[in-house]
Amino acid sequence: MQLSKGSERVTITSKAPGKLFIAGEYAVVEPGHGAIVAAVSRYLTVTIDVTTSVGTLTSTQNPDINVEWAREGELFHIKADHPYRLVEEAILVAEQYVRECGTPTNALYSLSITSELDDAKRGIKYGLGSSGAVVVATIQAVLDFYETPRTPLLVYKLSVLTNLLLSQRGSFGDIAASSFGGLVYYTSPDRSDLLEQLQKQSIKDICDAVWKDLTIVRLPEIPNFTLLVGWTGKVAITDSLIQATEKKRKVATDSVFYKEFLTKSHAIVQDLQIAWNKQDIPALQEGIRANRALLNQFAKVMQLEIETPALQTLCDLAEQNGACAKTSGAGGGDCGICFTQNEQQRQQIETQWAHAQIQVLPLTIAEAW
Repeated sequence: MQLSKGSERVTITSKAPGKLFIAGEYAVVEPGHGAIVAAVSRYLTVTIDVTTSVGTLTSTQNPDINVEWAREGELFHIKADHPYRLVEEAILVAEQYVRECGTPTNALYSLSITSELDDAKRGIKYGLGSSGAVVVATIQAVLDFYETPRTPLLVYKLSVLTNLLLSQRGSFGDIAASSFGGLVYYTSPDRSDLLEQLQKQSIKDICDAVWKDLTIVRLPEIPNFTLLVGWTGKVAITDSLIQATEKKRKVATDSVFYKEFLTKSHAIVQDLQIAWNKQDIPALQEGIRANRALLNQFAKVMQLEIETPALQTLCDLAEQNGACAKTSGAGGGDCGICFTQNEQQRQQIETQWAHAQIQVLPLTIAEAW
């Protein structure tokens, strides 16, 4: 967070990193089931400037759209239709929390969004979690604007509540990565329990409570076990893949397999957490390979395309060079990952990926907050 004050101007700047799932995809949607998620070194930035006449929302993603907003009492209000529903809800939730902490929300401001997570000029999305990052960065910026103390956990909780109020799906692992930075072991909270609480408790009371099934634990980075990310050129639609999974798992013939999948996935991720803390590279390689195999089995039974031909090529080329590899996130497109142990291995994989039309994304694990 950067804060600059002058006699007539206050500027707040807040940034949130994108994310990549390392392990535990699909299972992590179920409360209490684990994943490893990395924040990555591309960022979405939100800037707030005080204004006196009218508030505005702008974004580099939609340079021709300037949305105006006003106050109704202390409440943020937009009259016209606009493409920033997530940002609007994040502001509403953050400002409600601010008021519940005893600070009035009377100010008008311009809020602008700049993103490195997608390529707006070419209309390309890389699957780095821009929707999660924009909520996190907006909430951070609003809390800082009102000088309301925040922690990564508070930002995570307010961001999750924002998404729940908009009936968003998913595990919210992207929000954990963007809120905490670095590499985290994560289990998702009980969303039905949180939805019940939203009907009868204040935002502050919900955030102050311990959340059922939620775990966010930082993991160390390991020397000589370096993340390498490839992008296949195809965009995956995470919500559609999750919805397809939900429909299929309700079929009785799938239910036994699905429970077994959850158990196996959670065990793999727990073993990975232990291996990361011990810096046990052979165990990490074994776990990532086991997760790839389990996800491919899951895709076959559920009749989903997780590892597309391009993602299979990405993984196989990395494996041929001795690196452990798998898809990242929902699959069906977007990114694959591997972990390399030296520069020669990394360069060989990058060269072979390029020959297969796989674009290397220059990403590292982002700094923890």
